This record gives sequence, C-alpha cells and structure tokens, in this order.
Amino acid sequence: MSEFPSATETIRLVSLLAPGLIIAAIRTRAITGSMPDLKDRLIAYAVISTAYFAVVHPLFNVTNGISISVWVADLLQNFIIPIVVGVCSAFVHQWEWSYKIANKVGLKLAHHLPTAWDYLFDSLVEETLVLISLNDGSQVAGKMTRNSFASSSADERDLFIQEVWEVPDNGDPWHPLIPARGILICGKDIRFIEVY
Repeated sequence: MSEFPSATETIRLVSLLAPGLIIAAIRTRAITGSMPDLKDRLIAYAVISTAYFAVVHPLFNVTNGISISVWVADLLQNFIIPIVVGVCSAFVHQWEWSYKIANKVGLKLAHHLPTAWDYLFDSLVEETLVLISLNDGSQVAGKMTRNSFASSSADERDLFIQEVWEVPDNGDPWHPLIPARGILICGKDIRFIEVY
C-alpha cells in the first residue's frame, strides 16, 4: 500500500515546481490563449523548473562566492529569480524578440498566435471600425476602443464592442448611436468580421 508523502517531501516537491509555476504563470498572462489543463500544466511546470534549476542551481553552490543565508538563497532561487525570468520571458514574447533574432539568422518560426482571430485582435489599433455580420443576416458596426475586448479562449470567441455605431443604408458616414451603448456578441453568432 502506498504511503502519503510527508510534510517535508510535500514542501520539497512544491519548492521544486514553484519556479516553473511562477515563470509559466507570468508568461501565460502575457500570451493570448487559454490555460492548458492541469495535467499538461504540471508537466510544463516540471520541465521549466528542471531547465531553470539546471542553469540557476550551480550559481548558488559556488564555494568561493558571496556568502548569503540559506533562507535568502531559497527565497532568491525559488521565487525572486523565477519572477524576474517570467517577466523577461513575457517581454521577449510581447516584443517578438525571438522572431526578430530568428529572422536575422534565416530561421522561420511558427507564429505564436494560434488562430487568425487572435492575430487580428492582437494587432488591431485602438479606434478601428469593425462591421460584424451575424449568422441571421443582420450586421453590427462599432468602434474597437480601449475598453472593447475580443476573447482569446478557444472555447468561446465572444466579442465586446464598447461603441456601437450605425451604418446608414444611403451611404452616409457611420456615426455612433445616441445614447452611447456597447454590445456583447457571442462567437457562435458571428459569420464574419470586416475591419476598416
């Protein structure tokens, strides 16, 4: 019969996975997309932690270096440095440095955004006008403002447009509805989106 891990073993396991969890959590917040399921996350945490400790652990075991207390070393190694690595990883992702470096050496990387939906709404500039055609044949026009939002979840591609506009049938310019209003559109109701 298997025994439950002791408190010491549990703490040791958590401290081994903590850097991977911290790095992955910060990086995931910077990347468009949904969180993988728990089993995949645990594997990712373990892989990231293994790579992290392979690089960082030797730095804390130098015999002729700066002497720091054990608790400070643990705090640095298990929390502070993983936070810094996670933030740096998020910046590398958001500024697309890996693509820039790969292009300079002639390497073609797969795009980090998984769908055209994510690509479109990731690259939209503020104040862009959109015309959404719905499955029932109706259309909704609006302006994608700072407070508009396009879901990046693969399960539900909903869209919130903060400023709904009217598109006159006679070809006159578009204008915001008065009183001002926003609209939430479920992804399953969207047929296609035109961007202006």
